[in-house]
Amino acid sequence: MNKRLLVLFTMLFPLLPVHIYAAAPFVIGEGEAGGYQYTVLKGEDGLIWKIGYQDHLVTIYEKEENQAHLDHFRTAVNDLGSHTFGLILAISYLIIVGTTSLVFYKKTKHIPRVSGMIIACLALGAVYYAIASFIGMQAEIEDVGYYYVSLTDS
Repeated sequence: MNKRLLVLFTMLFPLLPVHIYAAAPFVIGEGEAGGYQYTVLKGEDGLIWKIGYQDHLVTIYEKEENQAHLDHFRTAVNDLGSHTFGLILAISYLIIVGTTSLVFYKKTKHIPRVSGMIIACLALGAVYYAIASFIGMQAEIEDVGYYYVSLTDS
């Protein structure tokens, strides 16, 4: 009889509704770029932000007064990451164009005028994109630094 009861209980147990209430906060979003980082947690009373530069982390509770600065900080960190990625991509592309041109020159002992124009256009495009990404990255470093200092001083 006990075996049948145990088997019945084992088969019916997964059908019972189980309610688990987690009291711990969970991560909504996070990002990192240029040494700056943020993590947004959903707490019981609202959003909790953990922002930091390198290893120095600060916990900030989102209020109406600091909501705009926290959103700008998040946007600046994300934009800094995208500009850094763009700069790395442009430099990699420039290295690929240069290496391909060097191999082409070594094999043919000269570069025809049409091919030289195409290579020059590709290289100039990569240089332009690298410079634009670098300037954007510098602007975002200033922005994220401003918002970090304004949030940690208050």
